[in-house]
Amino acid sequence: MRLLAVAVLFAFAVPTVAAEDKPEVKAKEAALALLKAVKAKDLDAIMKMTAVPFAYKDGDKPKVLKAEADVKAWIKDRLEEIKDTDKVPSELETLLPFADLKDKIEDKDDRKLVEDVVGKDGFVAIVNGDGKMVIILVKITKDGKAKIVGIGQ
Repeated sequence: MRLLAVAVLFAFAVPTVAAEDKPEVKAKEAALALLKAVKAKDLDAIMKMTAVPFAYKDGDKPKVLKAEADVKAWIKDRLEEIKDTDKVPSELETLLPFADLKDKIEDKDDRKLVEDVVGKDGFVAIVNGDGKMVIILVKITKDGKAKIVGIGQ
């Protein structure tokens, strides 16, 4: 009887562990952790979850920061622009594979620039921040970790 109980417990435990290893689960967790850190205006926590190169939108064009110090300065400036942290969302609108959205970037040079940052297996998290759509780019690294590699509106 104990063997049956162990077998049943194992059968239910294995799918849970496997689901947590899925890249989309890791990407969602990373994006939600970013929102929490932004709400707290915790620059150090945000920097621990980001990676370079890091993409952001400058007007209508994506730009890339290649140095961690530049990313830190850019994020610090964005945090200072937030006047009411209660307006920072705590949930995602959606999370999609970058591959499903990349063709929506019409300019082929812009598309390549973003794809080089997020990778072919990356994800795009979309949130509604104070009436504005905010895009979070999440890259799954070679070691299986999810890193924030871009933010834009």
